[in-house]
Amino acid sequence: MNFRQLAFSFFLIILTVSSGQSVFAQSATKAHIGVLNMHKIMQDLTVVQDINTQLKKVEENYKAEFTAAEQKLKDERAQIERQKTLIAPKAYSDKQIEFNKKAAAYRLDVQDKTRQLQQSRIAALNEVRSQMEPIVQKLMGDYGATLVFDVNEILFAEKPLDLTEEVVVELNKTLKKIKVKIVPLKKS
Repeated sequence: MNFRQLAFSFFLIILTVSSGQSVFAQSATKAHIGVLNMHKIMQDLTVVQDINTQLKKVEENYKAEFTAAEQKLKDERAQIERQKTLIAPKAYSDKQIEFNKKAAAYRLDVQDKTRQLQQSRIAALNEVRSQMEPIVQKLMGDYGATLVFDVNEILFAEKPLDLTEEVVVELNKTLKKIKVKIVPLKKS
């Protein structure tokens, strides 16, 4: 292969690579990126704040129930301790075993109700997310965004790319109220 053929081949390679880059650059300019701060959106949505209020009421009722049950267990424990010297060791041991069963059932009830609240919160927030999706897609179309990233997934974004405030305003206008349904406890 002579020098002319080598130079011509090199020229064709450079032409192919540079034309490929310009085609890629032209297609890449069609992609518009938007940025959302999902944490801020979930914090600022009135429907989510209402869900938190509903769950807080249920949680407060559970706490009152737990406080009463704890007091009852403390009183029973104190009564058993007072009877220690008055009753037979076998009867005392039986009372302690029975008390320990009640205390274990109480701890299990607290765990179950805590899990129940968590599952209820997740179910309500999933309903919010399902209502959010078409609204966010519409806003993406309005802004011409073809990609939307959560702010936590990127290192830096210019302010014009951040659609968070617009999304919060639109979602607060559009999302309907969600009644929190307490997930039933599974009997084991």
